[in-house]
Amino acid sequence: MTMWERLRNPCGWRAGAKQISVDAMIPIFAVPTLAIIAAQTVLCTIIIFIATPILVYYLHHNFLRFLLRTKFFLMWTITSVVMLMLIFEISVVPLLEILLEENLVFIMCVVGGIWCGYMTRLNADSATQEGSLTQGLELGEGSGELCITCRRRAPPKAHHCRMCQTCILNREYHCKWLDCCIGSSNLKWYLRCLFFSAIAFIYGSNLTMTSVCHPFKLIGTVLLPDDCSDVYHQLENTTLSIIQSES
Repeated sequence: MTMWERLRNPCGWRAGAKQISVDAMIPIFAVPTLAIIAAQTVLCTIIIFIATPILVYYLHHNFLRFLLRTKFFLMWTITSVVMLMLIFEISVVPLLEILLEENLVFIMCVVGGIWCGYMTRLNADSATQEGSLTQGLELGEGSGELCITCRRRAPPKAHHCRMCQTCILNREYHCKWLDCCIGSSNLKWYLRCLFFSAIAFIYGSNLTMTSVCHPFKLIGTVLLPDDCSDVYHQLENTTLSIIQSES
């Protein structure tokens, strides 16, 4: 996991060759593969649903935690969002079971979550953190204690992050899925990211399940999925049709 692969730029951009770590490449292949396996049968869905957290924990405990700043979890987040959006827009929306307004609301929530996540990372960079620390000292938040790790004066409420390699004012924790620390400079953006992401996930899941499964009315126009057994049967028929057409 400590190896680095040098990927040449095929388009001839001025940036030249870029280094992409092996751990950052794993989610690009693992997430779609796990999704394809899970879509085969109900048993496969249950197995993948249970095995995926165990697999991620195993990789983190045995390999990723020894890397100072791994991009594995960030790439897992990006790959999952892109894949789910593609599946929804390419496979679910063409079923004509979703209204235009419902699709627009879902897209707005996804874009809102992505934008707030981007702002969370943007406000977590070293320049922003140094500005927050300086402002904290100027406002008189303590006399400023010397951080034994980065050798700089920081307010008493600041805590040093080993992965970010800097002191974070009012540090909550290091978010691996966004690959940044959550502190006073980006906490509001992070909470907004969670809010929009939660709405997009719940709303998108409901739209998808009620489109491909047999729905029932819960209250008024609110639908919930009832029976999804035909989904796997349709997948088997599609696979057989492809095999027969190729033969």
